[in-house]
Amino acid sequence: MKKVISILVTILLIASFFTFSASAAGTVIAFSSNTITIGDKVVVTVTVNPGEAMYAVGYKLVYDAEKLSYTGASGVIQEVESPSGETKFTRQYTFQSIAVGSAAIKVQECGYAGIDLKDKTFQDASAILTIKDVALPNNANLSSLSLSTGALSPNFTAARTNYTASVPYETDKITLYAKTSDAKAKVAISSNPTNLNVGANTVKVTVTAQDGSQKIYTVVITRREQGATSEPPVTPPTPENPYETVISGKSYEIVTTIPEAAYLKGFTPTTTEFNGKQVPVLRDKDNVYTVYYLRETGTTEIAPYIYNSELSTFETLKHIIKNDILYIFSDFPDGVTMPKEYYTTYTQIGDYSVKVYMDSNAQMSDFSYVYCFVNGDFALYRYDNKEGSIQRYPDIHLVDTPVNTAPKTDNFVSRFNTLSTNGKILVLSIIIAAICVVALLIFIIVMAFQKLGNKNNFAAKDDLDFDDFTIVGENDISSNSKK
Repeated sequence: MKKVISILVTILLIASFFTFSASAAGTVIAFSSNTITIGDKVVVTVTVNPGEAMYAVGYKLVYDAEKLSYTGASGVIQEVESPSGETKFTRQYTFQSIAVGSAAIKVQECGYAGIDLKDKTFQDASAILTIKDVALPNNANLSSLSLSTGALSPNFTAARTNYTASVPYETDKITLYAKTSDAKAKVAISSNPTNLNVGANTVKVTVTAQDGSQKIYTVVITRREQGATSEPPVTPPTPENPYETVISGKSYEIVTTIPEAAYLKGFTPTTTEFNGKQVPVLRDKDNVYTVYYLRETGTTEIAPYIYNSELSTFETLKHIIKNDILYIFSDFPDGVTMPKEYYTTYTQIGDYSVKVYMDSNAQMSDFSYVYCFVNGDFALYRYDNKEGSIQRYPDIHLVDTPVNTAPKTDNFVSRFNTLSTNGKILVLSIIIAAICVVALLIFIIVMAFQKLGNKNNFAAKDDLDFDDFTIVGENDISSNSKK
């Protein structure tokens, strides 16, 4: 019985163990983006991975309160949790940037306790977040343009700036409705409502972006002659720029001549069709990538893009050039991914924020792992965040992407896993209390039986011992009396 009670006391000690002191390595800090602008939100992920079961973990997350804002804390976040035997503890925090500069985020006094209830300490971990000033948007696009009478020809698109419309003679006044893509951009219409003369009437819609750049949409409205029963042939609108496109609300145009200085190593200049026109592009020898060069309307700087046919839009060609070698960042092939000890985050490589994998081991926090297209082949590469170098890394073997399947039964374990940490602690406390109650009842029952057995033993000693007596029959009694 003493052994049972000692086991129960040990369980209760583990359940109530929540306070300890420490400091952090085996700890990794990761940002959803290493560079943000004022007002943006960033998710900071803290991962504690000692490589063994934890029953208590705690740390202080210290951040620059002059540059970052966090609800419920002012510079220091205290975290104390009971992971219930997990080998890795992860917590995410969402901050909002409030000032320009470099914001340090540190994990201090971090450690954990294992099943032996011993405190284990590590070195501190830290990371730097860059906060940039907000540039004024130059979005001067309309999101819609329509008339109170009649319809535009062709149908409205943000990239097209010239339209026509035809209305009957009876329409002597018309109103244009224009809505900007950027709510803070300003729109001015040359005359609205417009008094229409018979024949062509030109109306101009000028959109001014927040940075002062402008875009002018032109609508030629033809008021037909009196008595005309059908629309006259409409003169086609001024041809649009077939090389123009819209990316994230901004106007870009495909360059018609790619300078040789912009050629990518291993790519050959050729042409392809876009909007019915032949445009210059670069292609690798295996036709894996077709690279366009675009520039934002009104600027001269060009950059490489690839066309996403599924989304019907252009995407930046994320790449770097190191030692005259071109590295194009790519997604992993379908069905494979990194081993489970690696997690995804974003890091700044060259001019781009790139999705990468990082090792949960804090000692490897200076390295990011990316899948790249290099010299006609795809392979895994390791990027050194401190030195800015990159090299092929075949030491890691990709694994099959796990298939997420719903649990077949709604059992206790599946429900328990959906609970919050506090919920898990409450359930475990109830279970432990129930075990204690059952153990106590067993103890009482055992003691009761022991007392009852002792009582029976004493009663047996007070009873007569029938072996000391001789039972005399009736015949014996008669014979004795005659004597």
